[in-house]
Amino acid sequence: MLVTYYSKNRLQQATAFGASLLMLLMFSSTSAQPAMIESPLSSQEQEIVDWVDDQEAEMVALLERLVNINTGSLNKAGVNEVIRLLNSELLQLGFSSRTLPGDVIDMPSCPGSEYTIDVADHLLATREGSGKRLLMIGHVDTVFPLNSPFQTFSREGDTAYGPGVSDMKGGLVVMLYALKALNHFNQLDGKSISILLNSDEEVGSLSSRKYVEQQAALHDYGLVYESSGNNRLTRARKGLGQARFVVNGRAAHAGGAHQQGRSAIKELAYKIVEIENMTDYESGVTVNVGVINGGEARNTIAPCAEALVDLRYPMPQQGLDAVSRWEEIFNSVYSYPVDSGELTTNSWTSLHRPPKIPTEESDALLNKTIGIGRLLGQELTVADSGGGTDGSLTQAAGLPTLDSLGSDGNGAHSKREQGRISSLVERAQLSAVLIARLAEER
Repeated sequence: MLVTYYSKNRLQQATAFGASLLMLLMFSSTSAQPAMIESPLSSQEQEIVDWVDDQEAEMVALLERLVNINTGSLNKAGVNEVIRLLNSELLQLGFSSRTLPGDVIDMPSCPGSEYTIDVADHLLATREGSGKRLLMIGHVDTVFPLNSPFQTFSREGDTAYGPGVSDMKGGLVVMLYALKALNHFNQLDGKSISILLNSDEEVGSLSSRKYVEQQAALHDYGLVYESSGNNRLTRARKGLGQARFVVNGRAAHAGGAHQQGRSAIKELAYKIVEIENMTDYESGVTVNVGVINGGEARNTIAPCAEALVDLRYPMPQQGLDAVSRWEEIFNSVYSYPVDSGELTTNSWTSLHRPPKIPTEESDALLNKTIGIGRLLGQELTVADSGGGTDGSLTQAAGLPTLDSLGSDGNGAHSKREQGRISSLVERAQLSAVLIARLAEER
């Protein structure tokens, strides 16, 4: 079994913090401290806000262009095309850039269903300056593969539809136009800003995680452009884990030699029940076997079967406990009274997202953003989430992070995905003011 864990230091820090404060901060209340009273918009900030107001048509045009390029996580050509497009825009804004190599991640699989994640390269763009160092993060991949019927952008009034329109190509547009607004008024000069665009967030940032954490250590604030849902900022998030496991059995004729076979599908079924029974709503731990595959023919005892598993957990130790339980399940035989050694299981497991546990610093960042939103006439609410983002990685690495600065939307990961077009302007205005104020802190 191959298992990916947290680093020892990161786990110790997160566990100690979670044990003492989690009940006060996470999943018991979605309210942080009262929003900060921000100083009124300066004349320069008002000019920036007004400039963004006039950019909606261009923002929608860019969103349509991005959405119409398929960037399923395994479609390297599409992902590379979008990264090249965004890189060109960032270079025009005075950023320097470099690619960060992707990886090939092999996982156990049955013969004929080889499962490899070939991750496209990622992009890091930087502007050097003084003051606070800001790390802005976005992902270019979506969950929709090339053969998905959900492929193109459409619009009805203030609503846009399409793959990634809110998760998170809308966020990429927001990020870019906030920077364009600042650049238009020479407000990027002298600021220290890094942009990290990764290509594998939807599969767990398995390749880019190391880059996200490296950059987190070099910056003072993290801003992640995931969708803001419905005028909502996310304060706390569950941790995420995943597993892929393969049961190997013994093939035999289903009629003439049934007793000689050892059905991998039968054993997989028993294991699925054990795994699903790990879900405990009271503790907040949920487990889902989301994909299964196996067998060769109707009349053949299945020699191989496999499954993909999703895990969500509020506290770091719960993730480790879940992996330990998975190991027990993988190493046990449930479907035959005597273990003849002919049923074996290979597995790959990763705790790819630590829980995002609020801190005093991240709450201050959250409340500052709410305060700026009110100056702009945007009433932003606060919620917790069972979904994961790269903001969980940066927060766990010690970087105060706000991870829902993108456009409004709902229906993510389905053909119902949609986004509110007017929120593109609203969130770009919010980000432009926020970036300017954060970067000038001393």
